[in-house]
Parts: sequence; structure tokens; C-alpha cells
Amino acid sequence: MSKKILYVYAPAGPPLDYCFPKIAARGKVHTVIVSPPSASNLEILRRHSCALYDYSAVSPQQAMQQVRTLAQQIRPDAIFTFSEFLLKSVAELAAQFELRTVGPNLELGRNKILMRECWQAAGIPQPAFRAIRTKQEVGRVAELQFPVLVKLAYGAGSIGQQIVRDMDELPGAIVRLIAATENARKAGKHEFSEHSGFPQLIAEEIIQSSTESWYEEEGYGDYLSVEGLVRDGKYYPLAMTGRLRTIPPFTELGNVAPCVLIPDKKQKIVALIARAIDALGFQNCATHTELKLMTDGQVSFLETAARMGGVAIAKELDAVFGLDYVDLFLSIILGEAADIPAFEHNPVRCAAASVALIACDSHGMPWQSTRNFEPEQVNWSELLGNLAQVNIEYAQSITPGNPIAPYDISGGLMNYAGQAFLTSSTPDRLKRAAYLMLNGLEQCLPLVSEGLSPHFLRIENPDE
Repeated sequence: MSKKILYVYAPAGPPLDYCFPKIAARGKVHTVIVSPPSASNLEILRRHSCALYDYSAVSPQQAMQQVRTLAQQIRPDAIFTFSEFLLKSVAELAAQFELRTVGPNLELGRNKILMRECWQAAGIPQPAFRAIRTKQEVGRVAELQFPVLVKLAYGAGSIGQQIVRDMDELPGAIVRLIAATENARKAGKHEFSEHSGFPQLIAEEIIQSSTESWYEEEGYGDYLSVEGLVRDGKYYPLAMTGRLRTIPPFTELGNVAPCVLIPDKKQKIVALIARAIDALGFQNCATHTELKLMTDGQVSFLETAARMGGVAIAKELDAVFGLDYVDLFLSIILGEAADIPAFEHNPVRCAAASVALIACDSHGMPWQSTRNFEPEQVNWSELLGNLAQVNIEYAQSITPGNPIAPYDISGGLMNYAGQAFLTSSTPDRLKRAAYLMLNGLEQCLPLVSEGLSPHFLRIENPDE
């Protein structure tokens, strides 16, 4: 008997053209749209859904009520989303229908304040922090060592994050963060359950990160992530992904697999992450856990999401390890038997990366001109010195022919015009190709015609 799947769509997760056929192969998919997709993604949803419902024109609260009514009608075997901003609402709905989902500790994976408090009790290494749930709690930030990072407790993708150097700067930073929150709400890129009022914020001491004592070569970033699964409360780490350099303070340039750390260092990290995930007490979900590297072999945890990593991480694991992350996740929430492989059990087949298409070079220098997003006009082999193959993730990119927005240092994921998926024979060749792309792309794209007023489209981009 074919399974019935209720998928709640908002921009996030693996590339839709990669993951959605896999979802449709597991049963009849009823897709609910609560945030407008691009034209190309809408076509993918139409092609692979047995029924399509568009609730993007109503408020998030009304949309979720419509989803609940639909679930009562069709009685699905699974309800899920890939969107960070919908995860809480959708997982709570799945629990109401007694379906497999994250479980009662979901808030520990969504609210960064609660996550930090849980990890503090469990002795997980992390920065000192203070909650700012109300205006009255702002004064507690003075107890931290400055500079501090102030961000949304329900945030993702580095949207609106602020570095504050002293208490005098804090009020202005909070005003900017609230403004960024309102812009994110309008764009459907904020927590659906926190739909009005003063947003919950968290202030954290800046992690003194470093690649010293970790990598034996230059060019890798000072943080990484481990992708995993939780089935019936047991954590299964699958693989580690490294990073290209991060542009200070928060702009991520690329996610790479395999991570080139030696096995002993990987195992140390995986053991710590297992402790951190166990402390959160999830039941059934994918996990994406990020941490910062520090000197002398130390680490500091950033956060865990109770969902799959964004950009093309799932596709990377497939290309590099032959690991079908999406299919394994579907087996878990559908309650079907599946063998989950041990951490990086399969031999490495190639190297792969998700690299940002962004209007700055690899050092954060903004482009000196406005360029149109026209990937077909680029001689990719020449740009990358024949070091890697390129596939543009159109499902995670703005529509070709539109101008790429200027780089905004505090824009987070809102900066990205899209993602390029690179594959190469070795991690070193992949890394070199990625930096060639970042540093040379501006000159390879056509200029926006003079006299035209650019209308910048913000990417329908997944959070990492």
C-alpha cells in the first residue's frame, strides 16, 4: 500500500530537483506551499506531487491551520518540512497525529537559548551567553566579556547578526536586529511560531576560533559540521563536512566534503557531538551540528538543527560517499527498516562542494560592478582551470537574467544569488577550483546594461 506523505514547503533543505523525486518515490506526496517558490521549483513540486495546495497568500498561522485541516482529511503516514523556520510548527503538528518526528524536545533544537542552557548543564564546550527574551533582560549582557555576538534565538542563515563591542553599542544593534527580523518575516525567512512582538535574542561571547592544530594546509575555514540521523532516540553520525574560509564576521563561502581532518581528530569531534545530541533528547530526525575549531585541539559548539543541512550537503554526501541521506531520513520518519552506515563507512569516491555565488571575492571585497546572473555565459572550465566540474543549483538560485545584489556584510544568506555544485578528483583540486571561481566570477558574467534600474531578487535560499 502506497504511503501518504504531507510535505510542507518553504525555501530550504537540499536542492529541490535532487531531493523531491526521492520523496515522491516513497509514496503519494501532498505538498502544501506556505512560502512562494521560484517558477522552476514550482514546476518540480507540480511534477512530483499527487496534489498541490498553495497557502502562501495567508498568514503563517492561517497557513498552518489549513495544513492541520488537510492532515485531518488525508491522514498521512508522515508530515515533514526541510525549512528551519517551519520545523517547530510542522513537527508539533506531526506529533499531534502521532507520527514520527523530532519529539517533545524539539524546542531544544530550535531555540538557541534553550539549546545553550541544555548544553551548559551537560558540560558541552560552548561560549558564555545571556538570554535577551525581553527588553528588561538587555542589561544582563554586561555580564559577558566584550565583544559579543547578538543574534536571533530562532534565527538561521546568519540573518541580522550583530557584533557589539560595548554596552553603548547594544541598543543600536538590537534596533538593527529587530529591523532585520521584520524584513525576514516579510520574506518568509523567520520562525513561523514567533510571528510578532519583541524577538527572542541571545548574546554570546565571541569564540576565539583557529585552524591551528587542526589542518595541515591553508585555505580551510575554522568551523565544520557533522551530518547525522536520530532514530528512536539513538544518534547516528554519518559524515563530516569542512568549510572554505569564512568572510568576517559571518559570510560562508562554501561547504566541502570530504573534510580532510585526520581520523583521530574526526573521532574526537564525533564523540563530543554524540554527547551533545544525546543531551537534546531528540526522537526521530536528521541533524546538522556546527562547531568552531580552536587552538590546542579544543572546540566550541555553535548549534545543532533537528533537520538536514541546507545548500547541497545531502548531494555532497551522495557524490562523495555514495550515501543517500534523503532516503535514510525518509525511512526513519516513515518507520521503515533501513541499515544506517557507520560514520564515513564508505570509501571516498571524489570531492564535492557547495560554493556561494555571491557579489564579493573570497576575501570579502565587494564587486566593483553589477553583474547579471547568467551562468550559461561563463566558460567554467577556463575559470576553474579544468580543476573541477560545475553544476549550477538553479533550484537554489535566483532566476537567470536578473542582477546579482550587492554584497551586504550583515546580510547572511540573503547575500547569495545561488549555489554552484563542484566536483573534483581530490580535495586539494576542489579547494583550488572553488577559490578560482570566487575570485574570478565577476569578470565572467555580463554587466547589467547601463541606464536600467536593477531590480534585485533575493535568493530562495536554504539555511545551512
